[in-house]
Amino acid sequence: MLKKIISPLILVFLLSFGVAAQDDVIEITFVHIFGEVENTEEITDVRIAVIQEIIDAYMAEHPNVVITARSMSTDYVELFDAALAAATQGNPPHIVQVEEGLTQLAADTQLFVPLNELATEEQLASLSDLLPQIREYYTIGEEVWGIPWNVSNPLLYYNRDLFVAAGLDPDSPPTTFDEVLQACEALMAADLGLNTCMTWPMVTWFPEQWVAMQGGLIANNDNGRAARATEVYYNSPEMLYVLEWWQEMKERGFYSYSGSRHNYAGELIPFGTKRAAMTINSSGGLSNIMDLTDGPPFQMDLGVAPLFRPNADSNNGVTVGGASIWLMGGHPQEEQLVALDFMFYLTNTENIVRWAQGSGYLPTRTSSVEQLYDTGWFDENPFFEIALNQLLESEVNIATAGAILGPSAEVRGYLLDAFQAVIDGGEEPEAALAIAKERADAELADYNSLVE
Repeated sequence: MLKKIISPLILVFLLSFGVAAQDDVIEITFVHIFGEVENTEEITDVRIAVIQEIIDAYMAEHPNVVITARSMSTDYVELFDAALAAATQGNPPHIVQVEEGLTQLAADTQLFVPLNELATEEQLASLSDLLPQIREYYTIGEEVWGIPWNVSNPLLYYNRDLFVAAGLDPDSPPTTFDEVLQACEALMAADLGLNTCMTWPMVTWFPEQWVAMQGGLIANNDNGRAARATEVYYNSPEMLYVLEWWQEMKERGFYSYSGSRHNYAGELIPFGTKRAAMTINSSGGLSNIMDLTDGPPFQMDLGVAPLFRPNADSNNGVTVGGASIWLMGGHPQEEQLVALDFMFYLTNTENIVRWAQGSGYLPTRTSSVEQLYDTGWFDENPFFEIALNQLLESEVNIATAGAILGPSAEVRGYLLDAFQAVIDGGEEPEAALAIAKERADAELADYNSLVE
C-alpha cells in the first residue's frame, strides 16, 4: 500500500461513500484528454465528435443512462491528477482515460477497480480479441486493469511539395537518422523559406521508441515487468546514440520546437505554415492532421510514413503508446456496472472500427482489423494502415513492451530535463543523461519505499 498517499484517500472514500438508493436515471462521468487546445484556434479536434456519437448511440439503447464526457485537461498527467483530486473531494469520475506510462501508478493508488472484480466471464473473454502486442501491456500480474482504447505509435508527417522543390523523392521519405540528416541538408539548401527542417514535441515518447527499435530497455527488471524497476538505463548506449543525433539536428539548424513540453498541437503550426518540412506526431492525430492540411491556411500535399529508425539495423519495432480506460472506485455498484458496460461498448468491434476511422488510433481488436480489411477501408485510406503495420511488424519482447514505472511522470521528467539541457543549454549528452539517471533512480527508490 502507498502508506503516505493511499491511506488518506481510502479514508475519504470510507467516510464519503456508501450504498445509496438509486434514481431511475443513472449518471456516468467519463473524463478524457480530447478537447480544444489553448492558443491553437486553427486546430479543431475532430475526435471529440466521434466519442459523442458513440455515447449518443449507447444512451439511445439505454434511455435511463446519461453519460457525460468531458476533457479535464489535454495533458495525460494533468488529467490523472485531476481525477485523483476529484476522488479526494468525494466526486470521482466513473471512467478515466489513463496514459500507458501511468499504468503502474494507477494500479498502486488502489482507487481503481480491476476488471476481474466486476466484469462478466463473457466480457473478460472478449479481451482475448485484443491484439497481443496491446493486451499484454495492460495486464499486471493476474489483474487486468484498463481496456486499451486510444492506442497509437509515432508517425512521420512531411510536406511532399517541399520534398519535390528540394529535389527529393516524395515517395521515399527518410527511414534512418542519417537519411533524415541528408534530407534536411537538401531541404534547408533549397531556399524554400523554412525556419527549420523538422519539429517534434519535447517528449520522452519518441526517444523511448528509438531505444526500443535498437532492442534497448528503459529500466531494469525487464523494464519493470519481472519486478518493480529500481533503476533506469538513461545512460545506455542506445539512449546516448539518440540524444547525440538529436543534438546534431539542433546544432545544424535542422530541429526546433516551441520551447514547451508535450506541445503536440503547437509543434504542428510550423509544419502547417510551411516553416518546417517534416514533423513527428502521434498516429492518433492522423485525422486531425489530414483535416488541418486539406484546405487553407495549411493546405499541402501531405505525406505520411513510419517513424524512421536510428539505423538500418534497428529493426526491433515500436512500443504501445496511447491510453486505456479505467473504472474508478467510490461509486455504488449499480453505477459501476453501468460504467463498465459502457467501457466494453466503447471498445467493442464496431466502435473500435468507428474510432479508428475517425481518429487514426489503431484498431485494438483482431476482429476490428479484419472488418477494416474486409470492407476495403485500408485500400481507400492507406495512411491509416501505416501505424497498424508498424505495430504488427514489431517484435514482441521486453523492449517493445515498454517500461512500467510507478513514478513515471517524475522519472520521464528527469529525462526531459536532460534533453532540454542538451538541446537548449548546450550541455554534453553523456553528462546530462548521467544526471537524469541519478535523479530517476532516487525517485524510484523513494516511490518503492512507499509500496509493499
